[in-house]
Amino acid sequence: MQIKWIALAGTLPVLLLAACGSAPVAMSETHAAKPRAAQRRSGDMPVPSSCSPDVNAKLASLVANPPDRAVDNVMVCGMTISSSRTRRGGRHGSHDLLPLSAPFPDGTTKLVEVVINEDLDGPITAPAHVPVFAYGQAYFDNTGHFVAGIHDVHCSTHAGADNGWVVVDGTKSPANCPSRY
Repeated sequence: MQIKWIALAGTLPVLLLAACGSAPVAMSETHAAKPRAAQRRSGDMPVPSSCSPDVNAKLASLVANPPDRAVDNVMVCGMTISSSRTRRGGRHGSHDLLPLSAPFPDGTTKLVEVVINEDLDGPITAPAHVPVFAYGQAYFDNTGHFVAGIHDVHCSTHAGADNGWVVVDGTKSPANCPSRY
């Protein structure tokens, strides 16, 4: 059996199998047979070396055309505009809230809130004016004066999501996630 990897525009590599001696059959993006690892994204997105508007490009695109649901695997970076605050209790436990000023590719800065669930992540707080990077699920409802929020910044808990994380002033949490396979 011959094994070949090909990349389709905008997708993860796709594994094609062909019987020995026959050429692989081209597959469309919507009908490609993807290996299990490509169907379940449980990877670790690296932390960028610096915060730039390009880091926030996906979020900026979503803010320009807000979807009607939360979107997995979205990154934000920026500076805290004030100290974090904690919202105690609630049906999902206490949450630490980090308000960021995030540079967008159009030259503007937008307010984005990073939300950390203390039950899943432990307490993560930040003083004012420190750099923050976060990777998780973006949401656009009930955001108040923020254009969006990023939560689920912890090891992946559902299919389709990479492992999330938050970096506050150079300290990443969680430091790493267990393998899901």
